Amino acid sequence: MTTINTLNTTELTNLNAPYATKPQLTDENNFINELKTALDNISQLQIQANNSAKAFEMGEPNVSLNEVMVNMQKSSVSLQFGIQVRNKLVSAYQEIMNMNV
Repeated sequence: MTTINTLNTTELTNLNAPYATKPQLTDENNFINELKTALDNISQLQIQANNSAKAFEMGEPNVSLNEVMVNMQKSSVSLQFGIQVRNKLVSAYQEIMNMNV
């Protein structure tokens, strides 16, 4: 049985590195860019999960079943989150469109 490795502070800092510096944009461009980035991240998680599953199926020695399952769950959770965000955006849009002027 393998042990679970703990994350040290350096690894946690590296996880937040892409978000540390952001250029100043207008609100509209910032929202569009953030939405596009979130969708790209969801897509990358799905691609990574599928690639690890294929590698496991092909019998590659450096891919374990627990890695594959964790990647699949990350992909699933991120997709469900994206769907919920989309639903909230559609609901807000419909509510705004139904307002009386």
